[in-house]
Amino acid sequence: MSGDFGKIMNAACQKGRKKLYISGQLDPVAVSSVLKARERGWVEPLACGSAFTGMASEIKVLCPSADIREARQEALSLAQAEEPGFLLDTGPLDAGFFSLIADKKTDYNHGHMLSYVSIMIAPKDGQLTLLTDTLINNQPGFREKIAIVENAIRVAKALGIQRPKIAALSALELVNPALPSTLDAALLSKMSERGQFGDAVIEGPLAMDNAESTSAARHKGINSPVPGDVDIYLFPDLESANLTVQFLGWVGRCPIAGVLAGAKVPLVVRSILEPPESWLVNLALGCLL
Repeated sequence: MSGDFGKIMNAACQKGRKKLYISGQLDPVAVSSVLKARERGWVEPLACGSAFTGMASEIKVLCPSADIREARQEALSLAQAEEPGFLLDTGPLDAGFFSLIADKKTDYNHGHMLSYVSIMIAPKDGQLTLLTDTLINNQPGFREKIAIVENAIRVAKALGIQRPKIAALSALELVNPALPSTLDAALLSKMSERGQFGDAVIEGPLAMDNAESTSAARHKGINSPVPGDVDIYLFPDLESANLTVQFLGWVGRCPIAGVLAGAKVPLVVRSILEPPESWLVNLALGCLL
């Protein structure tokens, strides 16, 4: 899917209005974005908890005396019961937040692994490009990377990328037993070759130069449709993914948005990697999933 975040927001308009359950702390930019989303016909917002009682004239508030944990539990319960509905949590993305969504009692992720997909407008060609996992899984093993890939593919297809091309990144493009990420990338590439990820194409291991440049890849003997035309960058670990997105946002001034993927009910948050204005784009992403 080419273009900019405006196309994501336009696509959200075609999905019809969904119930949106809001929890967390009061964030004026987030609330303003919710009101814009309501005006555009994306959502019917309902806020949970005492943090939002001052907004009662603009957004219906449920459980007005609930503290942040109780409000989050209520919002999760309501969103899981409502079809179609989804969640927005305005933060903070602290230990309390992550323990709640991982709690087996809430069963938020229905046994699936969660991961975060950052989305940027690539500076070289203006294409929507996905990067993962940039927030959740610190040192994913091979089994976890399969889930991270599957989550990213679902997001890509929701954005209209029907045959996503995925670069499984490592520090070098040769398989080296001393560098486990090269082994993981090679196995994922072989799984893709055998059709285990559907129409998605995974190439790896790829260093960043041969992921970005067709000529650099061919110089290294890599013949694949992925180099030079990557839709999804799969990073070997959270540290490399997070630092890359920080660099792109702060130094490269790339527009960044994102979505928490892997759960039955979409959950919209704003990563610290993203500017406040990304709330509206993130809401549109939640509508599309």
